[in-house]
Amino acid sequence: MYHFHAGTGPDTQAIGIALEEMFLSYKLDERRAPVPVLIYGQARLPDAANVLVALARQTGKFLPPDVDTAKPWLIKTPPGMDELGAALSDKDYILGPYSIADMAMYPRVAFASGLSPPVEAWRHRLSLRPGVGRGMGVFAT
Repeated sequence: MYHFHAGTGPDTQAIGIALEEMFLSYKLDERRAPVPVLIYGQARLPDAANVLVALARQTGKFLPPDVDTAKPWLIKTPPGMDELGAALSDKDYILGPYSIADMAMYPRVAFASGLSPPVEAWRHRLSLRPGVGRGMGVFAT
């Protein structure tokens, strides 16, 4: 079982989405941390990017074939809306198949307005995923 010390903001919500989408058992710690930290056994993983990659590797789910292509979307200051729109102009998800890149970006645009049609369509697709809804709801900021 994972123990999750939630922070606040989109990184915490991205981890919540990943935990729910991957159907992992976890316990949410009532205390808030300055940054989200996931504990599994003796391992402590701070930073949402590290957590998302580790969970995807461990479960074999939602990891893009080339992890380096996901990294820009996982960092604290990811590409902007123009880059997101360009990435989605010819596919349903950021890297092609649904991945941790989508999980990381969704909380950053979930409540944004004035989105381009490809970004709006992507946001709508993700909002229909039950794991996304549960992850966003459990870790509401």
